[in-house]
Amino acid sequence: MASLPKFSTILTWTLYFIPVYIFILEPLLRDSFPGLQAGYPDSTSLFDSSDAPGPGINLTDDSFISPEDGVPFTCPGSEGYQVHLLSREPLVMYIENFVSEAEANHILDKSVNKYTPSIVYDGQTERIDPSKRLSDRALLDRDDTIRCLEDRARAFQGWHPDLYIERMWAQRYNASGHYRHHYDWAGSLARGGDRFSTFMVYLEADCEGGGTNFPRLKMPAGKEWCRFLECERSGKGKEMGITFKPIKGNAVFWENLRPDGTGYPETWHAAFPVTRGKKVGLNIWSWYQPKRRNRGR
Repeated sequence: MASLPKFSTILTWTLYFIPVYIFILEPLLRDSFPGLQAGYPDSTSLFDSSDAPGPGINLTDDSFISPEDGVPFTCPGSEGYQVHLLSREPLVMYIENFVSEAEANHILDKSVNKYTPSIVYDGQTERIDPSKRLSDRALLDRDDTIRCLEDRARAFQGWHPDLYIERMWAQRYNASGHYRHHYDWAGSLARGGDRFSTFMVYLEADCEGGGTNFPRLKMPAGKEWCRFLECERSGKGKEMGITFKPIKGNAVFWENLRPDGTGYPETWHAAFPVTRGKKVGLNIWSWYQPKRRNRGR
C-alpha cells in the first residue's frame, strides 16, 4: 500500500501551486470562460438581481431622483440621433444630436437665474473647491423637456429595472472653468447604490478648450473620430488618452460599473479648462439601486 505524502511535501506543493494558479491558470480561465469567473456575474446580472446588501438612498426623495410619477408630458418632434461605438469595455459611445437645438436652448434659458457654485464631495462632506472644480451648476425643473430627456436616457439603456435617473444639473464653465480628474462612481454599491452610467451632454460650446479628457482610454484608429476628438493633441504632455471636443447637442455616454458592481478605472475623466468663451454641459446620471435583500428567505 502506497504511503501518504508527508505534510511538508503537501505544503511545498501548495506553495508552488498558489502563484501558478494566480498568475497563469486563473487569467487563462478568465479569458477562456468569462461567464465562469469566480465572484463575477455575467454582463446582465446587475439588473437581474433582487438583492442588495445595503439601504442605499430613499427612492422617494425627489430632490435626488426623478421618479417615474405618471405625470403626462409631451415631446417635440426630433430628428433623431446617431450613435458611434468607441469602446466595448468599458462601454463608451458618442452620440450626435442627442439633444436638439430647441431643447438645448430651452434648458439654457431656464437655467440662467439658477446657478450656484459647484461643489465637490469627498464621501462625507460637500465643499466648494475652485482648485479642483471651478464651475457653476443649476438644478433643472422637471418640465416637459427634462422629462423627455429622462425618458430618452431610460430608453437608450434598455429600460433596466432598478435604474433611476437622477435630477439633472446644468454645468456652466466660464473662462478658466474646469473640473480635475475624477470618477462619477463612488464604490458605494455594496452600501446600496451607485452611479451606473453617465451622459455628458454639451448644451453650449461657444468656447476654446473645455474638452472632456479620458486619460485611460485608447485613441481609436479611425480618422473619422477626429470630428469629435482632439486628434492633433492626443498623447502629448498632460493630454494622454482621448479628449472629446465640446460640440453643441452632442453627448458622450459611458457605463461606470463593471458587471460585478465595481467601478471601471478607465472612466477617470476631467473637464479641461475653458480658455475662451463659455461651455455649458448637462449631466444625466443613472443611479443603480437593486431591491433590498429579503432577510426572511
